[in-house]
Amino acid sequence: MTVIRRAVAAGLLAGLTMLTAAPAVTAAPAAPRRPNVLLVVLDDAGLGQIDVMRHTQAWLGRTGRDYTHAVATTPSCCPSRSSILSGRYVHNTGVIQQDKIGVYDHDRTLQHDLKRAGYATAAAGKLFNGWELAKRPPYVDHWALQHGGYVKAHFNVDGTDVYPPYSTTFTGRQVTGYIDRFERDDDRPWFIYAGFVAPHSPYTPEPKYADVQLSWRANPATREKDRSDKPAYVRKYRVSGAEGARTAIAQMRTLLSVDDQMEAIRRRLAATGELDDTLVVFLSDNGKSLGEHGLPTKFVPYQGSVRVPLLLWWPGRVPAGRDSRVAPLIDVTPTVLDLAGLSPSYRVDGRSLLAAPRRTGVLLEYWHDKANGNVPSWASTYAPGAYQYIETYDGPRVDREYYDLRRDPWQLTNLLADGRTAGDPDVPALSAALARARTCAGAADCP
Repeated sequence: MTVIRRAVAAGLLAGLTMLTAAPAVTAAPAAPRRPNVLLVVLDDAGLGQIDVMRHTQAWLGRTGRDYTHAVATTPSCCPSRSSILSGRYVHNTGVIQQDKIGVYDHDRTLQHDLKRAGYATAAAGKLFNGWELAKRPPYVDHWALQHGGYVKAHFNVDGTDVYPPYSTTFTGRQVTGYIDRFERDDDRPWFIYAGFVAPHSPYTPEPKYADVQLSWRANPATREKDRSDKPAYVRKYRVSGAEGARTAIAQMRTLLSVDDQMEAIRRRLAATGELDDTLVVFLSDNGKSLGEHGLPTKFVPYQGSVRVPLLLWWPGRVPAGRDSRVAPLIDVTPTVLDLAGLSPSYRVDGRSLLAAPRRTGVLLEYWHDKANGNVPSWASTYAPGAYQYIETYDGPRVDREYYDLRRDPWQLTNLLADGRTAGDPDVPALSAALARARTCAGAADCP
């Protein structure tokens, strides 16, 4: 028995020694949790107007990334939104006019790829002009959509018509409600699209903000006297800088209510413990001319129309500070997918703003749309801090403009119409490059 016990003991000791000496088995690192994604889209907000939104600036502006040269590649509501949500130029989405949403390929969108990756999805507010409100958008679990307006505007909420007192407040409350709903399954990330109508016309403020005193400083383009170097359609307009300032102030009053809802959303994210796990993208679909070059409208290739706010916020993942690179809105979808650890399932024209090298220029494009008035089709190469070349296609006539943005940032002097050839650019080369860009497809091919 003693011999047997000693043998057993020796065997156990040897086994223990072998177990101790064996390398520890380490568990594979858990895949990082994908962020929630909140995409906030304003309607017609130009540069400087969101400065009035003190809560939003304190949250996203001071601790997020501010792309100071963000541009709408097509400054028209529905076409621009088709680009934002797909990462594709409108010559590839096919949504070249407001009523073309029927040709949109919803399988090539941000919401498609996030839904396929397991996200819960929702959309509130204005999505696309002409979208049938009672119809659920593809790859969206819940919706509360409107076309426009502020007071008792028509919404459809998951198939039920609703006419709330004030659309901005209602849209914000839908977003916070979706956060609560989705947080019941805390392990599943979510994507919420929030399309505020503000600051689009008719600029109806909430009663509490109707008489608030605000100021707006017009820029030199609103005081342009000689517009003989601009295309004929531009010269037909005669909007003064004072008129533009009144419009800007009316717009900003509507943005005060959006700011209230952004603060309510931030608080709800904090209360649910999701604030630091949420990627926030805040932008406008296009800008709006406020008397620059005598214009009252978007749809034009000048900076008041195409330059927009773009803020990204995700603490610890998106570096804070200002970024002066040109940031077209076609970059939004690939950037969000990059931050979510996903690759697009289709060919995008845009690039991730956090991974791609800086562009030297970008394509801007617009097709005549009878819903938008008499603005003809045009295309442009825009290189911030360098130049902008524009071709306007008005019937058989092609008007060409070239602005030296280093010396003339407000686009007051078209160097191709100043009567001098010295210092003019190589127009045939610029025109050929623009023609190639207008048919580009894919990030490797597109500017």
